[in-house]
Amino acid sequence: MHHPKSLRSKCVRSAMIPAALLCAIVPGCADQQPTSPNPVPRAARENSVPFNKFFVSWSESFSSSPIQTQQFALDARQNRQFAPFAATEEVLAFARANPGRIYFDGDEPDQWCIAAGDYAVMYHDFVGAIRSADPTAGVSPAGFAEPNVHCCPEDDEQCMVQRHSISYAEQFYNAYVQRYGVAPTVTEWRFHDFGLKLPEGDIEAWWSRVDRLASWSVAHGANMVLGVWGFTGWHEAEASFQEHLKQAMGRLMNDPRINEAIYWSHEHLINSVRPLVNPDGSLTAEGRTFANPLTDIPTRVTVAGSANGSATLQWDNTTWAWPIEAEFWVKARGSNSFVYKFTTRDAGPGAAQTSFDRFEPGDSVNARVRYYNRFDQAAWSSFSNTALIPLPEAPKKSASRKTSRFCFLPIGIRSQSCD
Repeated sequence: MHHPKSLRSKCVRSAMIPAALLCAIVPGCADQQPTSPNPVPRAARENSVPFNKFFVSWSESFSSSPIQTQQFALDARQNRQFAPFAATEEVLAFARANPGRIYFDGDEPDQWCIAAGDYAVMYHDFVGAIRSADPTAGVSPAGFAEPNVHCCPEDDEQCMVQRHSISYAEQFYNAYVQRYGVAPTVTEWRFHDFGLKLPEGDIEAWWSRVDRLASWSVAHGANMVLGVWGFTGWHEAEASFQEHLKQAMGRLMNDPRINEAIYWSHEHLINSVRPLVNPDGSLTAEGRTFANPLTDIPTRVTVAGSANGSATLQWDNTTWAWPIEAEFWVKARGSNSFVYKFTTRDAGPGAAQTSFDRFEPGDSVNARVRYYNRFDQAAWSSFSNTALIPLPEAPKKSASRKTSRFCFLPIGIRSQSCD
C-alpha cells in the first residue's frame, strides 16, 4: 500500500507497464480470446463477519490479535490476498493450493499514472489467470486513490478528480466494456480515502465522499472494501482524533455496502502519523480505540417524571459515535425491591433522552444507559435517581349550596317560591 504522498518519485507512464508484460509472465496469454471470464458471485456484506475481520490494518507482517493485519503479500491466514499487477506463478500456485480466496490486482494504478484503459487489459488477463488456477477465487481491481496531486500539476483540481477515485474507476469500467463487450468480473470494488484535501476533523465531508464511493460500487455490481483510510493529514488534538476515529468506525460498520475497512497503518509506515502500535508492539491510544471503540459511558443520568404517570431518561453524551440503549427498573408500590421492567433502544447516535413511557401509579422508577453498536455493548452507566410516579388525586367534592325549588299551586293562584 502506498500513501499518496509517497509516490511523487514513483509515477510512471502506462507504457512502462504494458499489458504485454503479463504475456511474459503468464504463458499463453497472447492466445486468450477477449471474452469475459466466467462470472463469480459478488461478495455481499455478511452480518456474521466478526469485528476484527471487518476492521483490519495494513502491516509488513501478519498479526491476528488484538488487531488483525493485512499484509503486502500472499498469506494463507488472510482471506484477501495482495497480488502484483501480473498473476505470477507464485500467485497461481498459491491460488491452486488455497481455493476460495479473494485476490486484488495490484495497488493504485492511478497513482502509477497507468491509463485506465491499459489497466482494464491488465485486469482482464489477471482475472483469467487467477480463475484458471482456482475457479472459485474472488477477484477485485486494485484500490483506486482519492483525488490528489499525483499524475497532475500541483494546482490542477480538475485533473486530480479526473485521474483518480470514481472518475478513474468509471474510465476503467467503460474501457473494459468497450473492449470486451461485457462488464468486468468484480467480486468487490476497492477505494482508498485518507481524508486528503478535506477540512481537518470534518467527518461529515469524509463520510460524504465514502458514501459516494460505496454507491458507485453497488451501482456497478459489487460491494466496496475501503482499502485504506486513516486521516493521515489530520494533526488535531488526541481527544478530537479519538472521537473522529470512533465516529468513522461507527459509520463504516453500519453500512451494508462496505465489506471491510483497512486502516493505515498497524506499525509506523510511510506517512503514518497515527499508527496503531508502538515500536515495542504495545497499542497506541489509536490502537486501543481501534481494537475496542466502545469504552465511553454516559454521565448525569436522570429520570424525570411527569404528572400524567409517564417518565423519561436523560443523560449527557461522552461520545457522538454510537446509539444508546436504556434499561428501566421499577419498584412497585408496597414492594421493597426493584425489578427489571424493559429496555428501549435509540436507532442512531446523538440521542440524549428516551421517549416518555407510562408506569403504574405509585411505582418508583430508576434506569441506566449504555452505548452499543452491531458488534458489542459498552459498560452500563450508574443508575439514575429514583422518580416516584404519583398516585392519582382523589376526585374533589363540589361545595354544597341551597337550590331553589318551585311549588305550583292550582290554576288561578299565583305560583310562589318555596324553600
